[in-house]
Amino acid sequence: MEINFRQIIAEQRDEIPLVESIGWVPREQEKAIVINSRLAQIITGVRRSGKSTLAHRALHETQYAYVNFDDERLTGLSAENLNDLLEALYAVYGDFTHLLLDEIQNVEGWHLFVNRLLRSNIRIVLTGSNSKLLNREMASHLTGRYSTIELLPFSFREFLVAKGYNYSGSVTTKEIGLLLGYFDEYTADGGLPELVTGEPKQHYINNLFEAIVTRDIIYRYNIRHVRTFRELAIWLTANFASEISYNRIKTIYGLGSMNTAKNYISFLEEAWLFIYLSKFSFKKQESLRYRKIYLIDTAFANLPVSAISPNRGRLLENVVFLELFRNRLRDNYEIYYYKKNVEVDFVIYSNRKVTELIQVTLSTSDPKTLNRELRALLSASKELNVKQLTIITLNEKREIIEGDKVINVIPVTEWLFLKTRGRRRNKNIMD
Repeated sequence: MEINFRQIIAEQRDEIPLVESIGWVPREQEKAIVINSRLAQIITGVRRSGKSTLAHRALHETQYAYVNFDDERLTGLSAENLNDLLEALYAVYGDFTHLLLDEIQNVEGWHLFVNRLLRSNIRIVLTGSNSKLLNREMASHLTGRYSTIELLPFSFREFLVAKGYNYSGSVTTKEIGLLLGYFDEYTADGGLPELVTGEPKQHYINNLFEAIVTRDIIYRYNIRHVRTFRELAIWLTANFASEISYNRIKTIYGLGSMNTAKNYISFLEEAWLFIYLSKFSFKKQESLRYRKIYLIDTAFANLPVSAISPNRGRLLENVVFLELFRNRLRDNYEIYYYKKNVEVDFVIYSNRKVTELIQVTLSTSDPKTLNRELRALLSASKELNVKQLTIITLNEKREIIEGDKVINVIPVTEWLFLKTRGRRRNKNIMD
């Protein structure tokens, strides 16, 4: 059946004012988009994280055209159809200087089309929900003519803005209580923009999970054992903030080989449903062999996989990981976990050395918990020659001195604000 490109483009154009009318939460990644760059600007992230909205807002004052390839009427579109699509774009929009191509990974051979447009001096902004696919094709065919922006769901600061709460930095009982209440909500419900602004949580997250697993993975990679793959994805959401074993996954789900388990895990990572953290080791093979798994958003911990509520400690750890991941490129560091006789949640590695060790726990009020966390930090700090040691808690603040080591215990809300402001560790949040 012949595709009526002009009708589709015209109907999609009519959706733009709706995007612009929705309340806008300023995103920390806005400054990373250079709309007049000769490089293709690619915004990548999980579905419904706000990629399209960010792109429309960035292009608002330019003369731009728009096409959304996540439209079922454009399913199966290939590179040979794109010239007809371009003709329809000019027919609907007239002349344009910028072009927004939404969910571009759905089109086979899209990179050739983008390359041609760049040569024609059109400024291109792309969005996509598959991180590795985009990186592979851009590296192979655009030969450095692109810039990538990662967009995660709302940070805690963005969440507060969306909720209309302006944190003044006050240390009054009221302010601290309100902030902790918002943080509990953020931890439990996550930072997906539409959830934060009022969409029914359970229905929304179930549908989004199904769309990611089915449309972004099962259809794209022609997964044969659909039920097994879906069960594995659900199982992983219940085991977030935990170390995973490819061999164990192979055994549990009766997979043919460990390579199949690795492929399944990598597909879920490419679709931004999970982010994986490598074990810290100076031996590369050991670092690649062991992984911990984190949810792209804590909302996915609410899938109905069991009658048991998600563990609050692991939710807190997941939130801390996402903030570390969100800021790693800006602050030029890598993240790992440490496991050698003791376990440390996060190792911060920068300029060829370990610069900080971080433990995450709800509270250190229990002496057993405190001793465990301190023993892990002190043992690992001796092994890795690290001075900056941190314990992130729900609501505790103090310094602990052990010999020549100082361990900084900090409330998670204060730590999140410090991270947002660029790791200014020596400056009080209220300044």
